[in-house]
Amino acid sequence: MKKLLISILAAAAIMPAMAAPDLTWLNPVHNFGAFKEDVGPVTCVFKAVNTGDEPVVVIDARANCGCTRPTFTREPVAPGDTLSVSVAYDPAGRPGRFSKQVKVTTNTAAKSYILGVRGTVIGSSGTLRSRYPDEVGPYRVSNHIAPFGETTKGHILAAAINIYNPTADTIQPEVKDVPGFINTMFRPVTIPPGEQGILSMTAYTDRTPLYGIIEDSLTIVPNAKLPEHSISVATVMIVNEDFTKLTEKQLADAPVTKPSLTTLDFGVIDPTSIEPLKMTFTIANNGHETMQVRRLYSPDRALAIKASAMKAKPGKKITVTVSLIPSMLSPGQLAEGILNSRITLITNDPANPTQTIRVVGQIK
Repeated sequence: MKKLLISILAAAAIMPAMAAPDLTWLNPVHNFGAFKEDVGPVTCVFKAVNTGDEPVVVIDARANCGCTRPTFTREPVAPGDTLSVSVAYDPAGRPGRFSKQVKVTTNTAAKSYILGVRGTVIGSSGTLRSRYPDEVGPYRVSNHIAPFGETTKGHILAAAINIYNPTADTIQPEVKDVPGFINTMFRPVTIPPGEQGILSMTAYTDRTPLYGIIEDSLTIVPNAKLPEHSISVATVMIVNEDFTKLTEKQLADAPVTKPSLTTLDFGVIDPTSIEPLKMTFTIANNGHETMQVRRLYSPDRALAIKASAMKAKPGKKITVTVSLIPSMLSPGQLAEGILNSRITLITNDPANPTQTIRVVGQIK
């Protein structure tokens, strides 16, 4: 038995190793660098040497994105020879940095290999107009309005604006004149040529005393070295009072807001008049708890609003004086010949927290 085992081991030692195909890739990753979208699809060729003892056959090659297209031949590659896999990337409508993978399946022991293509596409004018419609000098931004949405007081809202750098220089954006209730952050801090950055904005509603529609603005400077290229971004959010934690008794005893009218009619208005036109109305509290006026405002610059108080005990009233300043009427109002504005009243009345008083008139 011992002699038989020794004979088997000796035979194994002198037996040639089983032949098998094998591949060595010369460069499994290709970087196209930065190139313009207008040049169309770009192509690179990956090469691998058959370092095994049997022919190698490429069975399949698939990309992880439809924008990337590999091509290959199924002809066997003899030991010592080189096989090729071409990979084309289509940049149409895809500005910015990209990184794609191609999985190559073969008859080798490893079975599959991962090849990578990467680069940065500098967008064409057509693509940039659709994705980044606002121009800031040579730079582009996705929009000039940051709509944060709607929430209740104490909650946080978020918005974002994309910035694209179509130039050949790396830029470092900055933001100025930020409202106190908004935090901002750029990612990345610097934006290389042909790439996109994001301005993330977080609005903390408990930092502002206002309710209702809250409009403000901030300024984006895409390149801190060129401060003359800037864009004003309007910030808009709606903040409501949270009544969900009130008990049934608190809801029953809550203030009840009752304006004395729903329309203020200034009649015929002379736009050349120097003196303001004034009208008044009252806001009664028909509930059992103190009414608090959270906000009383109008988006019309021609209207000045003054309340006698911002609180009213049960059974009491607040007097509101509305002054119309004819010289502040807008060109649109003058052209149409009518005044059709509104006053928004926001209180702590859970049944009717927001009410509208229309302001109308005929302009000579």
